[in-house]
Amino acid sequence: MKEMMDQEYPLTEEQILDYRRNGFIELDDVITGRDLAELRDAVARAVDKENEGESADTSYGKLFIQKVNLWRRHPDVARFALSQRFSSMAARLSGQAVRMWHDQALFKEPHTGVKTPWHQDAHYWPHQQKDHQITIWIALQDATLENGCMSFLPGTQTLSDIEPVNLGDPQELVKIAPEVHGIKAQARPLKAGSCTFHHGLVFHFAGPNKSDGMREAFAIIYMPDGTTFSGAGHIVTDPLGLSVGDTLDGETFPLLA
Repeated sequence: MKEMMDQEYPLTEEQILDYRRNGFIELDDVITGRDLAELRDAVARAVDKENEGESADTSYGKLFIQKVNLWRRHPDVARFALSQRFSSMAARLSGQAVRMWHDQALFKEPHTGVKTPWHQDAHYWPHQQKDHQITIWIALQDATLENGCMSFLPGTQTLSDIEPVNLGDPQELVKIAPEVHGIKAQARPLKAGSCTFHHGLVFHFAGPNKSDGMREAFAIIYMPDGTTFSGAGHIVTDPLGLSVGDTLDGETFPLLA
């Protein structure tokens, strides 16, 4: 019998249409049992190791502890980040062949009182095309309203011309994007091992962690095969010496599904 990470997660046509209509979807039990424990331990060990000697002042204005591209440095994380189980889901939901953009540990410390503002991801990435990027956000432990689960504004993936939100000093969202007025936010608490997928342009938010424990999540961001470099700065592409219009491919951005 195949290992869980080599098995396809069953998706219905209704779920695929739901994702494409709303720009996000919640899916339960995408990783369970021993596999979930091993993923959680691998990501937590990697975060602890890379935090050694660093201050708690992390990127995005102290919003959370963020570690990017763990799969490149930690083989026990790569086993999951490159898995067919997750990438096949991304390809089926988006309708695109997908490449790895990067993975991301997103740990929000207890009692931080810091929220992640409403924003669209794709504007922060140096991609010339911004239509079909898709992120899986996996709860490594239960994600709740108290500790900062994700919330979404359904249908806002169609808003492609909104200026990027300044995550360190955000404006009121309706001033930046009056089109969102009246759209009801949908929170998505998750039990450990469940996930959301969201489109790179759907507005999303995570509240502060008011709990006594760390909010632990692991995200994998996929981009369509054929995505090209815009020339904007980014931690992933800055060392690569790319020129505008270069295709993001090769071993740094492997084709996964």
